[in-house]
Amino acid sequence: MAVSLTAIAQELYGLAPADFTAHRNARARDLRPTDAALATQVAALRKPSPAAWVMNLIARERAEKLEALLRLGEKMRQAQERLDRDELRRLGAERRDAVAGLAREAADLAQAAGYPPTASVLGEVEQALQAATSDPAAAAAAAAGLLVRALRAVGFEPVDLLDAVAVPGAAAVPSPKPASSSSTPPVQLHQVRLRKEARREAERLEGDAEAAAATLDALDRRAHRLDLRRQRLEAEVAALREQLREAESTRTAVDDDSQALVDARSAAQAQADTTSRRAHEARAAADALAAQD
Repeated sequence: MAVSLTAIAQELYGLAPADFTAHRNARARDLRPTDAALATQVAALRKPSPAAWVMNLIARERAEKLEALLRLGEKMRQAQERLDRDELRRLGAERRDAVAGLAREAADLAQAAGYPPTASVLGEVEQALQAATSDPAAAAAAAAGLLVRALRAVGFEPVDLLDAVAVPGAAAVPSPKPASSSSTPPVQLHQVRLRKEARREAERLEGDAEAAAATLDALDRRAHRLDLRRQRLEAEVAALREQLREAESTRTAVDDDSQALVDARSAAQAQADTTSRRAHEARAAADALAAQD
């Protein structure tokens, strides 16, 4: 039975990062005698980035939860079409919770596989999960489990999928179902334009709100770091003040001892002078008595 590039890619992109290159090269080498073209395609498959590998791990090990998140993204797009702001806010909060929860599970999965992700990689995974909810093409790319690089939504443009999927055809977006005869009549052109403008404005404001929230979070983290530094410096200042008080107390004691020594020396000098004078007088008296004899 002939094997397809997609099937081989599904096998390779499910491997641990350390095993990818060796297995890819081995598969290409085995295919070369019988299917040189497929062997060339296999050899050209790129190793996934750390964040892409975690995303592929989610697609395999947490497929149901990923599908639920992608359905949530579809609901958000429908709410945008309806200009339902309340529903958008509710779904936006639900998406943030779902993305954070799935990222935590992904970190646990990667840890268990022996490849604990860094904080930077987890940040890329969260961005990729959010990008996957932005449009159907990004959702299909994430669900395929064949990412080479992490997805990222830039502004309000469609997610850039160029060179993001190992086998682009494996992440095809399902064709929309044909409209039934009972569907609502098409809206007028100006209504479509108004909806698009309103959606763009809503997306712009959402982006501004998310940027403001990110800025606030960064400032809060910086304030926390500065507070910790201030506490450390205050502790150092308190210790130095205590050392200064001890040094001043010791200096006062030394000054007292020094003054006492000066006073004692003065008294000893006076005693020595008096004793010397008396000895001199006694010697003079003794000499006078001896002269009389």
